[in-house]
Amino acid sequence: MIEMFIVVAGVLLILALADLIVKSTVKLAEHFGFSGTFVGLTILSIGTSIPEIVSAVVGSLNILEKPEMMKTMSALVLGQNVGSDIFQQSFILAIVGILGTVIVVKKDLNKEMGALIIGAVLMLLFSMNGTLSKIEGGILFSAYIAYLVFLYKTQDNENVKRKLLTGKEVTILCFIILIMFIIMGLTADKVLESSTVLVGLLPISASFFGVLLLGVASALPELTTALIALLKKRTGISTGVLIGSNITNPLLGLGLGAAISSYTIPGVLVKFDLPFKIGTAILIYIFLAKHKDISKKEGALLIGLFCIYLITRQLLFPLD
Repeated sequence: MIEMFIVVAGVLLILALADLIVKSTVKLAEHFGFSGTFVGLTILSIGTSIPEIVSAVVGSLNILEKPEMMKTMSALVLGQNVGSDIFQQSFILAIVGILGTVIVVKKDLNKEMGALIIGAVLMLLFSMNGTLSKIEGGILFSAYIAYLVFLYKTQDNENVKRKLLTGKEVTILCFIILIMFIIMGLTADKVLESSTVLVGLLPISASFFGVLLLGVASALPELTTALIALLKKRTGISTGVLIGSNITNPLLGLGLGAAISSYTIPGVLVKFDLPFKIGTAILIYIFLAKHKDISKKEGALLIGLFCIYLITRQLLFPLD
């Protein structure tokens, strides 16, 4: 019960800190005059992916300190990262489509959904041999940096209203973000430590624990940010943060983590998780290419597929 309390309390604290970071980064983005879609695809997607990114880095540092924890820690980190993506694609994006509108301008479809699919395929190819090496992690991380540069150069920032801050305000916001990162790192370390204990006590695999509990919890910032943006009729941000986060997680989160320590890949990730993620991403691409949005029926289909995925995964792959 103590370990479960630490996991739940730790995740809630990380989510609260992520919310503060997102608000601070949005203010900085408005100061520098970035467009709404660019903010959603980059700054907000990074901000809302902080739980996954921090967990990957902290997990990798734990692997370096305790190499005997390689398999369990890798399964937790990878399960959390990929599980968060699958939950966002198949559940949150569907909810946003049912409650409001998921719209991607046709000229941006390949730039957004194409990058999401390519990132997942790259991750799958690197995972085929059962490990994600430091070099492969470096390639994923480099690909993300290149994508950021591409987005920055191609962003449509016309008619963007800037909200200028003073030099002192910019400095304070940067300091707040730095402090939040430090606290999140310490919290994530405790969450992962307690998670490894729980995995040894519960009748589920480490990767499924990562997918079901850590992954879903880590995706809550994307859910709240997307819904708030939807209520404010900022569809560019709402859609961008969900698609952008699914690009950020494998390329930045796992890329950075693997570059530090490398990971052991659970077989279920290659055989089931990543193929499902790629399959639903292609399905979403088809929906958006067909009529530029996701209908209520299509949203319900995605949610149904997510439920089937969870049940089938546990039945077919009870162990990593």
